[in-house]
Amino acid sequence: MTTGISHCCYGYSSQTGLPNLYGVWEVEGHRDDFLAGSNIRQPTSATTLWPTSVPSPTQLTFNFIDHSGNPFTPDWILLQDQGNGNVLYYTSYQSQNITQFSTFKINYAYWHGVNVVNSSLISSSASSQTIQGNVFSIPVRVVGRFYSLPVSGATVLTFLPDSTNQTVRTDSEGNATLAQLPPGNYSLRVIVPYGVQSVFRTSVLGPVNISIPVFSIAELLTVIMPPIAVAIAVVVVALRREQARRAAMPITSPYPIPIPAAYCGACGKPLGPAEFFCMTCGTPRAGSPQPPPQQQLPASSSASPPPPQ
Repeated sequence: MTTGISHCCYGYSSQTGLPNLYGVWEVEGHRDDFLAGSNIRQPTSATTLWPTSVPSPTQLTFNFIDHSGNPFTPDWILLQDQGNGNVLYYTSYQSQNITQFSTFKINYAYWHGVNVVNSSLISSSASSQTIQGNVFSIPVRVVGRFYSLPVSGATVLTFLPDSTNQTVRTDSEGNATLAQLPPGNYSLRVIVPYGVQSVFRTSVLGPVNISIPVFSIAELLTVIMPPIAVAIAVVVVALRREQARRAAMPITSPYPIPIPAAYCGACGKPLGPAEFFCMTCGTPRAGSPQPPPQQQLPASSSASPPPPQ
């Protein structure tokens, strides 16, 4: 088909100079890939992906908003003409050419890998259409597990269905908002300052408020401090009992330690405990106490008379 080939080759040295009315094109060399990297599958039954000219054209602008009224831009959308069943793809949404006097149904709006629009009808009679998608901004509150105190400065990380991620940080009240999530199952990884990292799993099917309990510094102190306090109390009680036991014991004076008398081995002078040699004759102190020398008794009348001659 000459028309299909010409439009397929748009951007690849096409000699026809056909205008790209829809902001999309087929990439050569990629089988069954309508838009490279977009996950749009080429319809197998369609003989023409889109017409190169629109009969009775009119321009239409698409506006997409989430459930909070904030705008978002889908990666691409699929429109089906309710009159003839033709399928149109768009990746740009401002002032797009569309068949006049027709009604279209948006069967698919691709946002982070999820269809967020279900069969929304639009009319070409209006110059602008606003479509609300199933996209939600989810308030998150991080609190302590025991006391429910808000945890400020906590980091909340989640991965979206298309493998991108979103990271938010809680304020002084422990609040944060995960913006414009498509429906799906999510694992929220929470990193708490001076606390324990935790993972919270939830399903987002509509507007919901999420409260995530974590072990913050207050909970850690609650868990750690009681055993430490008990151990300190046991030691204090044991010390006081020992002091009381010692105080109740009777006080007895120590027995005097007898210091053995020592005498100079040469002159017999008594030596004090700190004297290591005789101060009189200079003789070194003996290793053991020496008995005093025998005193010589003077001769007296009481002495026995010599034996008779």
